[in-house]
Amino acid sequence: MREKDIKEGLADLADVAERDHEVQMARAELYKIAKYSIKLHEMLKGVSETAGLEGWVQSKITKSADYLGSVYHHLDYDMKFGEQVEEAKKPDADGDGVPDWADKKPGKDDNAGKKKGSKPKKGVVPPQFQKKNEDTYKESIANRLAKLLKEKS
Repeated sequence: MREKDIKEGLADLADVAERDHEVQMARAELYKIAKYSIKLHEMLKGVSETAGLEGWVQSKITKSADYLGSVYHHLDYDMKFGEQVEEAKKPDADGDGVPDWADKKPGKDDNAGKKKGSKPKKGVVPPQFQKKNEDTYKESIANRLAKLLKEKS
């Protein structure tokens, strides 16, 4: 093994180690955002429409909502259709110049050849469970935040 191979291998490992923490860091940031959102919502209950908010404050809230909405919609689409998009990017295996996804006949069963009861790929949430898991996750976050706010009161 050459020294170059070793250095490249270490870079690959460092890249993997760095990516491993991104999801946990994002979840921690989202928790913090949720906590501040609830607190700000409570604070704004005491502000009348005539008193209003400064323009820059409203602008920051709007921008934050837009950013979070963009990420949510991206991930929501990716979880629902990401596998299909990846399938479309694959070259054609039969060599006829037409991608394999285009060879499918209308009405052909997409589950042909799959065993009944087979598990989905790791990290892919089946559509029938997405809403349930999302609601459960939201409820758990809301319960945690309510508990924290109650403890601080």
